[in-house]
Formats: sequence, structure tokens, C-alpha cells
Amino acid sequence: MRLAPCGHTCNPSTPLFVEAAVRNGVVLLLSTLAITGAIAGCTANGPLAPASSAAAKRTSPSPSASPSPSPEDTPTPSPSPSPSALPSPVAVPSWAAMHASCVSTPAAQEAVLQLQGAANPVLADVSNAKAPRTLCGISGGSFQPQLVTQTMISWSATQGSPGTSGTSVIAVLDLFSGTSTVAATWSGGGFMDGLHAWSPDRGFLAYVASDSSGVNLHLLSGGGDRVVATLGAVPGRGFNPSEDDSYLAFSPDGAYFAFVQTFTSLGDQLQVRRTVDGSLAFSLAKGTMATWGSSGSKLYYRLPGTGVVQVWDSTAGVTQAMGSAVWIRPRADAGDDEIAYTVRDSVGRPHVFLNGRVNTSGGQIPLAVRSSPVWVNTTTFFSVEETACAPNCGIGPAWQPDGKNFTFDIAAQAETASHIGAVYGVWPRPGQT
Repeated sequence: MRLAPCGHTCNPSTPLFVEAAVRNGVVLLLSTLAITGAIAGCTANGPLAPASSAAAKRTSPSPSASPSPSPEDTPTPSPSPSPSALPSPVAVPSWAAMHASCVSTPAAQEAVLQLQGAANPVLADVSNAKAPRTLCGISGGSFQPQLVTQTMISWSATQGSPGTSGTSVIAVLDLFSGTSTVAATWSGGGFMDGLHAWSPDRGFLAYVASDSSGVNLHLLSGGGDRVVATLGAVPGRGFNPSEDDSYLAFSPDGAYFAFVQTFTSLGDQLQVRRTVDGSLAFSLAKGTMATWGSSGSKLYYRLPGTGVVQVWDSTAGVTQAMGSAVWIRPRADAGDDEIAYTVRDSVGRPHVFLNGRVNTSGGQIPLAVRSSPVWVNTTTFFSVEETACAPNCGIGPAWQPDGKNFTFDIAAQAETASHIGAVYGVWPRPGQT
């Protein structure tokens, strides 16, 4: 299979060097939130991007005490500067817009889901993952929104393609107030274009801009937008679903963000960067199938073509994470340091494993043929059933999804048939519990 744009599921794209892009940034998000707050007050989990965010605390020096002026040398006070006006929110273009219609209030545990047979995604209360309850219907283009907070989603859209650059945007929408804006815009459309992630405190946005010339990794905050890494173009080649992956996410403590991908022609495949300034903290020439743990700043990843799983810890460095496991798309839950992942056996049959507090050595879940686990809430993951497809498999392994999906409650050790078709985003994420 040749690489082609896939929106924001895997967000592959072609390289970058974004043309003089207008990058409106998180500051626009702040202004949007100010408007939303004026209209509807605080969101269910507080302001979306509080002025006294953890990001600001990390970057702003503590004020030192000023000496008292002597009576004979008292300076004349200068007028207090007027606060700068925030830029006006930029309207989301019609080709990139999404809309919402809500029938309930935010819930403690939520997910953006695509239900089987439905045309559009929904925001659902997934406190009971066996019976998700719709809170909001979401309509618009065929985008895959992620949850930034209990009330806000973000997504990427582009008018470009791998061969011809076009306008790309990352947009945000407060589902309950209807307020939306563009957070970033550039010229792109290549493989991985629009892949993005928010820090747990919503003060930083990391995103990928890609076109035919290369791939740029951006870090955006109220202080501006900067390119922190430039990688080569994405060459046309086959795709191996058991080895190729793209992953961009902040650590649960918000101190770092990781960009791990196997597609570009130049540059380290695995990069861990400091949130405060985008500087490099750790990198590997080759790395794949990564996930942050549930807390702190521990990045788990696999060495390509092997079963060697390592973990980079901001305090302990690199160590072997577990025994040999050719894991595929691992994902950590939001609370208990449990990592769910797929392992395929010698004939391509998938099995779901857990590694963490409950299964410290990587225990196999006693299920039938399942793959692609994604956490729906802190104790339940979603997975898909697969069946043998030979000789009509097309591109991919000899076992592929048959349309039957399930949720598995690790506390009850029980599986339930599910009408969920896909999980696009959950709240809370690691670092938000």
C-alpha cells in the first residue's frame, strides 16, 4: 500500500517547510475562551486555558522583592501600560467547520465516538462504557475530532494534497456554547499534516505541518509559534501496519512532548522535547509504537523490527521496559498505569495484552481474536474482533476486522458486545485525572 493522506487518523503527510503561514495560535484560543466565558461562564472543568496555567508557571520567573525606595530618591511612577487587546478570533472556513447540538451537560468521563451505522460522531458519557449515553451530536466534514476538555474538541482539515499544497487548519469548537475558532493555519496537505496534541493544561499545542518538501514539528503557545524540528520528506513506499506508526502527545505531567514516526526520509524517528522551549531531551534514529505512561514522564516505545520494548524516563534514563513483545499501537489508560496493546502471533492472529499494575509482565487478556485496544474510560477498553481473511486479505495481515466490536472491563474481567465503531478521543486523558 502506498502512503496517501489519511486525515487525522494516522495523520501521515508529506513534508513541509510551511510557506509564510498565518499562525494565529493558542492566543486566539484564549480569546475564544474569554468570549465563551463571558457568554456561558466557566466550563465544567474550569477555564479552558487558565491565565495562570502550569505552562505559565514553568516559563515565568518568580518576581523578586523590590527594595523600598528612599525618601529622597522616590521615582515618579510611570503610567500603567494598557493591556494589549487580544486578536479577534479567526472564523473556521466552511470547508473545515464542525458543529454540535447538545442534549445534556458535560459528564465526568467522556469520549468522542463513532457509533456503528451512524454518519457522524457524538460526544458521549462513557462512565458506563457498555451503554454510552449521547451528550452532543457532532456534524460537519469527515474529520476525527479529539477531546481537549470536557467541553471542547479540536480537529485538523486541509485543502492540500501530497502533490499540491493547500490551506491547512487546526480548529477548536466549544460543543456546549457553539464558539469556534482557528488555532493554527499553514500551507500543507502532506502525510501526517495536521497531527496535533494539546498539553494537559491546554497551554501548549504541538502540531505537524507537512508538504512535499518536508515535515515540520511546531510548538505553539501564547508566546508564539515556532518550528522545533525539521525532518525530510515522506517518500512513496509501502505501509506495514505492524511496524509503521505516527504518534504525537504530551507527557501526563506536561513537561515533555514526544513525536514518534517511521515515515520521513531524514531526521530521528523518535524525539522527546521539553515543553517549556521545544529543546531536545532525548532522541533515537529509529523508534516506533510509542505511548506515554499514565503519569509523570515515561515514554514507552519499541525498537523497529524487534520485540525490544524500552522506556525513557525523565529521571532514570533508558531501561528495558518488559520482556520481549512485538507490541502494536500501545495506549495507556488515564489513571492506573495500565498499557493495552496488540500482539500478532506467527500466523498473524491478534491478541490483546495488558502491562501495568495488574499485569506487570504483560499478561494476555483471555479473549477471542481481538486487536486495536483503545481506552474508553479508566477501567474499560474498546477492541475489535478479527477473523481469517485469506486468500482475500488485500493489503495487511491474514486476520482483519469483521465488524464486531467489544468493550472489556478490567476490574470485572468481563467483555460486552458494543455498538461503538471507533473511539476518536477521551476525557480525561493521562495528566487530567
